[in-house]
Amino acid sequence: MELQHTQPWLLITCLLSLFFFSSSLDSPQCNKGEKPRARGVRFIKSEGNTKEAYNVYLKKPEKNSSSWGDVILSAGALSSPQILMLSGIGPLKQLQRFNISVVANLTEVGKNMQDNPAISLWVDSKPKWRVPDTPQVTGITDNYKIIIESIVVPTSPNLTRVSIAGKLAFPSSRGELELKDKDPRANPLVKFNYLSEEEDMEACVNVQRKVEQVSTSRWVTFYLGNDRNGLKKLGEGESREYCKKNVRTFYHYHGGCTLGSVVDKDYKVIEVSGVRVVDGSTLVESPGTNPMATLMMLGRYQGLKIIEERLSSS
Repeated sequence: MELQHTQPWLLITCLLSLFFFSSSLDSPQCNKGEKPRARGVRFIKSEGNTKEAYNVYLKKPEKNSSSWGDVILSAGALSSPQILMLSGIGPLKQLQRFNISVVANLTEVGKNMQDNPAISLWVDSKPKWRVPDTPQVTGITDNYKIIIESIVVPTSPNLTRVSIAGKLAFPSSRGELELKDKDPRANPLVKFNYLSEEEDMEACVNVQRKVEQVSTSRWVTFYLGNDRNGLKKLGEGESREYCKKNVRTFYHYHGGCTLGSVVDKDYKVIEVSGVRVVDGSTLVESPGTNPMATLMMLGRYQGLKIIEERLSSS
């Protein structure tokens, strides 16, 4: 399943295209045998072209300091792996295919891509009860593996649509991200391989049944003003087919620059110096619920660690 950005024009704000790396051949600050070091970034202006690129360099260490600083990449699971590859960090075959100079052959860049597959049911209703604010409800099942979310959307004075969705909190299926083009404005090719693992398919069937159970529950049907027996019960085969045809996303992508294979415990990119990745692409597994709070905590924690490192080196 190929994924494209839903609003690609949002990506054309300030595009990062590649890093600059020093070596012992072109910089006296990098000794022979040392890892290549990031020296800055290259970007283009909004709606610009790659021929009009701008360079920003890291500031040289101040007196009595050995810290060059870092390029911190926080472009998300769909862009951080792409930027690393365009910068020469990634699987050798990918880099050679697009004639990109190899800085580090990191085979796991773009691997272990994951998303939380979900299915939803839309119900038209004429509720007897009106509330000033449309309620949004979230529930977590006993085993914490399924998350049920609901949102009420008034469409007219006499009709309301209700979405009842179920999401797999901890999927097993994994995919990969590859470059589609050397142009940084081109969306990468992403395959999440939704429900490719049997346990995910079985979990999706359970999600479908749970959504069905919620939508026909006493209080939901009372609020919706619908008949509890109006929804057809699906059999095992029908449920599996329903999952295949109706799988959707909550846009909680993660992976591609995972901890331990692309970045180390300090979130520094392996095999190079001066580059960190701090975003959802580093997650080995889904945090289960919406990852925003987890990623905000990660950013805060890593920011404090970087400050401590710089203070200790000064």
